[in-house]
Amino acid sequence: MKSEIEQEFETIIKNCFQTVLKPLGFKKKGNNFYRKLQDLGQIVNVQKSKFNSKEHISFTINTGLFIPEFWLIFYNYQGKSVPDYPTEPECAIRQRIGKLKYNNLDKWFEIDNNSDFSKLNHELNDSVVNFIIPYFEKTKTKNNIIQLLQDKSVGLEKFTRLVIFGEYNELIKAQQEYENLKQDKYIFNNHKSTLKEYKEKYNLKD
Repeated sequence: MKSEIEQEFETIIKNCFQTVLKPLGFKKKGNNFYRKLQDLGQIVNVQKSKFNSKEHISFTINTGLFIPEFWLIFYNYQGKSVPDYPTEPECAIRQRIGKLKYNNLDKWFEIDNNSDFSKLNHELNDSVVNFIIPYFEKTKTKNNIIQLLQDKSVGLEKFTRLVIFGEYNELIKAQQEYENLKQDKYIFNNHKSTLKEYKEKYNLKD
């Protein structure tokens, strides 16, 4: 039997996320919401802490931009087709609500018997309506993604920019990113062969 706190969490998922995101074309699966667009997909993931109990739930909000071309390079180990409903960890660009709203401070929300649920619901609705949705509105096309990748404050895995630029046929930008990666001592010492593979794949120059 679910505790009152667990029921409150489900109510939050419905009122603060599903009610807002469903009319915009997002489909729910568990605590994930996914919208498939022409060029890419957008994900909202409500991540619960692994240390939760029936009387205390801690959670945060993750966002993801799913880029099929990137997935085919990074995650398609078994020759599968692009998933209809990818997960947030499979996304090329992942940002938590702390990055989007709280000056890059990691933000976790808490639910227990002492919680002010009215205040919490207001904060979560503000997070979705005034931060996540506007962010997604600015990242709906390939051109939007290319522009976003110019922002070096967007934290990405080492080869993400290079692969996306290469797959989008933005070869001048791919060449520039290749030059940047060559100067990275960690890449040079640990992933030199991978960098060479991408150089050859996208016909880049030394």
